Amino acid sequence: MKPALITPRVWGYLSLALWAILMVLLLRHSPYVLDEGGAKALLLDWSIGDQVASSVVTLGLPDMRAILWLPLGFLWPGQIIVAKVVLIAVLAWTAYGLYGWRRQTGSEEVALLATGLLLIAPVSLQQIDTLSPGILLLAVFTAGYWLDRAYREAPRHFGGLYFAQLALCAFGVSLHPAGLAYPLSLAWAWRTKPLDRIQQRYFYAGIAVVSFIALLLRWGWPDLGGWQNPLHQAVTWIAASDLESPELDTGEWAAGLVLTGLLVMLLIGQRRLFWNDLLGRSLWWGTVLGAFLCDASWGFLAVSLLCYGGFEWLLKPRELLTGKGFFLQRGWLLLLVVILSSLFMRSDRVWYEQGKNGVMTAQDQLIRQFAEDVDRTRVAMEEKRLPMPRIRVASQWPARTMIACRCDALPLPPAAKDPETQLAMMRGLTHLIVAPNAQKNIGLVQNLSQLGTTMETVSLQPGGVILKVRSPVLAPLPAAPVTVPEPGH
Repeated sequence: MKPALITPRVWGYLSLALWAILMVLLLRHSPYVLDEGGAKALLLDWSIGDQVASSVVTLGLPDMRAILWLPLGFLWPGQIIVAKVVLIAVLAWTAYGLYGWRRQTGSEEVALLATGLLLIAPVSLQQIDTLSPGILLLAVFTAGYWLDRAYREAPRHFGGLYFAQLALCAFGVSLHPAGLAYPLSLAWAWRTKPLDRIQQRYFYAGIAVVSFIALLLRWGWPDLGGWQNPLHQAVTWIAASDLESPELDTGEWAAGLVLTGLLVMLLIGQRRLFWNDLLGRSLWWGTVLGAFLCDASWGFLAVSLLCYGGFEWLLKPRELLTGKGFFLQRGWLLLLVVILSSLFMRSDRVWYEQGKNGVMTAQDQLIRQFAEDVDRTRVAMEEKRLPMPRIRVASQWPARTMIACRCDALPLPPAAKDPETQLAMMRGLTHLIVAPNAQKNIGLVQNLSQLGTTMETVSLQPGGVILKVRSPVLAPLPAAPVTVPEPGH
């Protein structure tokens, strides 16, 4: 029999390449709708690559995404789109690894359906566009599975594969609480299937040390925010986020309850399926631990678990359907895939159109207002051939604000004991961007409200307020100007 000119493996590579090109075309080019942690990591890399003094060093230590994007700071400083392209490449590799995993541990049919739906799911596009850590978490789980297999086939004390697995533990833990799932699953694997006692102790010690150090360096996950409504996140699994109106209507509440219920049923009913190997166990634990935040990254892991666990359950042979015809055995599943694919692609289009029309969250609308004010001032000064006045803003979201306005941004100062002390703490600031409704800002907002004419309200929006210090006390100009590379548009 004459061999095929294009093997199935090559067809797979071509399909991933075509998907990657389409994803690039759907990406947003604006410096908004970004994850705060991802923005902080990018800013640090740009500052290192351009050797530019920047206030980003005052924002605290970023997570280990800074290591992943470090080459971009030297090659493409200021280009947000390049970081998104890197995430597309990571997701493509992860999908390839997930396909191989499920094909070996389950069936090729499940691997194809689950991987295809995950790639076109709206949460995947949103994770790329916002630079959120969900894709990297799934990549850690996938890489850990294959590294563990390779190590067990050729074990070597303190070899490269050993330290690579420890590095993945630190990387995942630094990103998100769900990242704890990989070191926990790896420790469990060495508890239940140790090669020998010495290597078991080495892995126990290494996992514990690197995970503790990763948590200690950043004191947890300060950039992730608080707990979110899981029903709201569940709606985004099949539909694009409504950035302008985060409130749920009756239909969305019902859809969220159904999807969340399906997830809980799968976590309980199919737990043995996922606990059979390192990757499935990591994904199961990642979804459980991520529920402590219920953010978009948790939603991405939940969709991954639904795809790979749900199809495995749906495709189980059932005696009741044997001999009942194609539709009852497989046709209904094909119809379900068509419906889900249509919903996913429609949601991807809605997300793209939202970006094209400038639709964004209330937080980003506030940041955009400030950035536009700074740009107008910058243009006016250039027309008058005057030096740009110094602008230094303390923001609720300093990294995102710095990328948008290309000016110095600092975290909000802590609440002082009285307004006079608060004013002294704001020495060097020209503006503040505050979310007054945030619980942690109550003391600060009370002090600011008592400063009277010292502060001027520039803009009051649903996302927060922009305040201007009327007579800021600024330090002398530095020898070299403080700049941030301009994001590519």
